[in-house]
Amino acid sequence: MADYQLTGPMSGGMIIRTEDAACIPPDPANSDYAEYLQWVEGGGVPDPYVEPEPVPPQPSAEQSLLYDHENRIRFMEGEPPLELDDFLDKMKGG
Repeated sequence: MADYQLTGPMSGGMIIRTEDAACIPPDPANSDYAEYLQWVEGGGVPDPYVEPEPVPPQPSAEQSLLYDHENRIRFMEGEPPLELDDFLDKMKGG
């Protein structure tokens, strides 16, 4: 783990100092940023930006209600319940 980590895919974003999780803006007047630049000039390589895991889409309140209703009907008809993903695909026409 490096002393710093980038917070975006392009330079110019905030930099995280890993020692104390401080967010350092790219401002030349900021002494922490000046220290970071000296560290890079001295051969330091920050940890790269890591894209966060995408958040799976959450069903709306209406979709949740319809999903529950569909599975209640399926239960009364002796059908197995649908998984939420299958139900959302069915709602999309898939």
